[in-house]
Amino acid sequence: MGRVLHKSFFDRDTVLVAEELLGKVLCRRLESGKIIRGRITETEAYDGFEDKASHAHKGATTRNVVMFGEPGRCYVYLCYGVHWLLNLTTREKGYPAAVLLRGVEAIDGPGRLTKHFQVNSRFNESRLTRVNGLWVEDDSYEQPAAEVRALPRVGVDYAGAEWAAMPWRFRVERSQ
Repeated sequence: MGRVLHKSFFDRDTVLVAEELLGKVLCRRLESGKIIRGRITETEAYDGFEDKASHAHKGATTRNVVMFGEPGRCYVYLCYGVHWLLNLTTREKGYPAAVLLRGVEAIDGPGRLTKHFQVNSRFNESRLTRVNGLWVEDDSYEQPAAEVRALPRVGVDYAGAEWAAMPWRFRVERSQ
């Protein structure tokens, strides 16, 4: 068990938070009381009004309003009517930004991640705390910088070449 990351960790630059989440541990207490954990291996940043790939680019809606709230909250939405995706809000209240969790060890893909952790819309807008059953821990593991790759984001071609090419997806790639 590690130290729970609080609001202050998320109340910073979104791209920095996305990169520094690598190596941290996503934790979920299931209805049965069992706790499952996974070390975060892939993230993707969405930052502010100018980011044309962000859900918040055109302003607040019923779906994305949590992105405009306090840092350290869950933004959970249904993608293509099939997969729940988990984002963690960043920056100050009023500035829409979040980090999409794309993978943990042995689980690649944001839809597979939420399925494994049994995350759905009931977590939307909730704070990342043990009490709420979903949180992120820092167990003092140091993610080796040599294993981190900054890559273009996935599936955001609609945002235009400049925004799609932003190297705001961070992935752990270990040498074989």
